[in-house]
Amino acid sequence: MKLRAGVFGCGADGLWSAAQILGQDDCELAAAGDEDSAARERFAAETGLALVTDSLDELLATGIDFVVLGGPGLQRRSQVELAAEQGVHCLLHAPMATDAEDAAAMNAACEAAELQLGVLVRPQGDPVFEQLRQMIVADWLGGIVHVQCLAGDDDLLRRPPTDDDPRLQTRITDNPLLELASHHVHLTTWLTGRAPISVTAQMSRGFLPLPTDSAVATATLRGNVLCTFAASHLLRAEQIAIHGTDGFVRLASDRISLCGRNEFRGHVFDYVEPGTELMLLRRDLTEAITRETAAAELHGRFARAIDDRDDFPCTGEQAILDLRLLDAMARAISTGATEKVG
Repeated sequence: MKLRAGVFGCGADGLWSAAQILGQDDCELAAAGDEDSAARERFAAETGLALVTDSLDELLATGIDFVVLGGPGLQRRSQVELAAEQGVHCLLHAPMATDAEDAAAMNAACEAAELQLGVLVRPQGDPVFEQLRQMIVADWLGGIVHVQCLAGDDDLLRRPPTDDDPRLQTRITDNPLLELASHHVHLTTWLTGRAPISVTAQMSRGFLPLPTDSAVATATLRGNVLCTFAASHLLRAEQIAIHGTDGFVRLASDRISLCGRNEFRGHVFDYVEPGTELMLLRRDLTEAITRETAAAELHGRFARAIDDRDDFPCTGEQAILDLRLLDAMARAISTGATEKVG
């Protein structure tokens, strides 16, 4: 039997979740909600869902099994605590919280109620990244030595905000690393299996009416793995590269470039010439990605995890550890010093 899912937060995140849930074998979209009437109307029009409310309390009372919480996270902790009181599992869009303290409180509320808490890190539901994780675990790159991540969204630069612009009013933080690059932090610890130890960071400002336009952090993971995380409101980018002693993986937009030490036969693509760079385009892998998407898709996987039929890549416990790194980045920006993680 399919689990009933509800979505609270009918903006871009909620619409994305609705599209992912539709057609799932393990869950179905049963209800949605948002305090903003325009967002509710747009969501209902695009999804055809009849049950759309303005109250989280009413949404939770519809008998849903789990709730997907999207949109600005300023009230995320109280939302999770309310859901836990009503016995509803919680799946949160990243960033799950403004800091690790709130993340720990959310996780504690769900644990006390014996409920699942998960965080949606979109690349973890991508079959390409799942295969790359398997390749790294198989020592395909040799020892991991460096990770580079860049995330940018230039919407505020291209469409300069006014003082009452809702894009400024709904922001949960003045730290672009948390706002734009939290998924890269989750993704890095998942792919490498390494915990962070310390971090340094710096920022720039002046182009936008924001305390920080761009920020860069350098983290050290266990095993002396260096990672650079960059986030900016001044450019548009989505890039990640992982370098090992015997190869590399680089992903940017539609392009995938990789080189490793061994042959690897995967569910999405094969690597057959060790030591040789392989260039791939995601659009050329569409058939294989589509075939593998059902098993990797995060909403269905969370539903199966609730029923103890699967695991989930970013649990509440793991998300707390990752938020501690983001907390340390914020402290490093403020102090200019090297900060220990958690």
